[in-house]
Formats: sequence, structure tokens, C-alpha cells
Amino acid sequence: MHFSSKTSLFLVTAAAVAFSGLAACGGGETEAPLINTTINIQSITQEGNCEDVNVKVTPVSILPGAPKMSNNKEFVTPIKLTKGADGVSCTGGAATIPMAPGKWKFTANLPSQIASCERDIAGASAVGFKDGEPSCS
Repeated sequence: MHFSSKTSLFLVTAAAVAFSGLAACGGGETEAPLINTTINIQSITQEGNCEDVNVKVTPVSILPGAPKMSNNKEFVTPIKLTKGADGVSCTGGAATIPMAPGKWKFTANLPSQIASCERDIAGASAVGFKDGEPSCS
């Protein structure tokens, strides 16, 4: 099969356009991975029941260049607590929504008191609260 120079030029141009279209659909620069933090709670029963805890997560200073789908506004992560085999302890954990990298404040309204701390979030991490302690681990 023999192609004329016009046909060859057309095929090369069409291939270049198709390739550049694929690059625009995500084949170009790679986006930084999204960051989720795991929040863990240790508590005790209140009148025989485990009370679920909401943890407020507030940005303190967000770093520039966050992935497009990451959150940079205050949000709440609900933590469902379940009773342990001892009938007294309550534990639970949950992952946050995707977060922008930077410093965030975590505030948990625990049965004994409100506990809070600030953490630099740059990758996968965990924040733990224990009822009776004013900060996180």
C-alpha cells in the first residue's frame, strides 16, 4: 500500500492531535496524592452506653499547591464508638475527608472534657484522643 505525501502528512497530524488530546486528559503532570488523616478515640461508657464523638478539624495554615480535590475549610468528622468486651471501654476511629497539606487543629468533644491539638499534615497520619487527656497523641 502506498500513501501520497498529503495522506502521510494528514495521518501524522491526526496522530499528533490525538496524542496531545490524551495528554490534556491526565497524561501530563501527575497530581499529588490526596491526604486523609485517621482519627481514633478511646473513651469510657456514659451510663452504660458509648456516646459517639464529633471531631472538628480546622485549618490553621494551609500550604500552597494543594491537590484540587483536597479540602481547605473547617469540617467535622463523626466517630462512632463501640463498647469493648469489658463493658466499660469505648473505642472508634474514622478517616477524614481529603485534606490540604498544612497545619490543622483537631478538637474532640469528649465526655470528660474538650480536647484539642494542632498537627502538621503532609501525608498519611493518625491523631488519637483519649478521654481524660486535654490533648491528642
